[in-house]
Amino acid sequence: MAHLSNWLLFAVAALSMMLTVLVPLFIGLYRAQQNIHNQLNEHKTHVAQTYATKDDVKVLGDRMEKQMTKGFEQLKELLQSQLNQKNER
Repeated sequence: MAHLSNWLLFAVAALSMMLTVLVPLFIGLYRAQQNIHNQLNEHKTHVAQTYATKDDVKVLGDRMEKQMTKGFEQLKELLQSQLNQKNER
């Protein structure tokens, strides 16, 4: 009987030691996972705020097209005027 009680005490002690280590470890891992989860949710919100909508991209494209058209017209006029100056000489 004493032999059985020694094994029982050993099992209880071993279980207590494992729980003393494992429970705080699992709690720490769970909290770290929750913290990372919250940070990723905030990051998704922040990134989503910086994305351009389709309308924004369309407006930007229209503005760029107008500026390029004006730029090409000015370049064409400049080249025409230089060509005319060379022909006059």
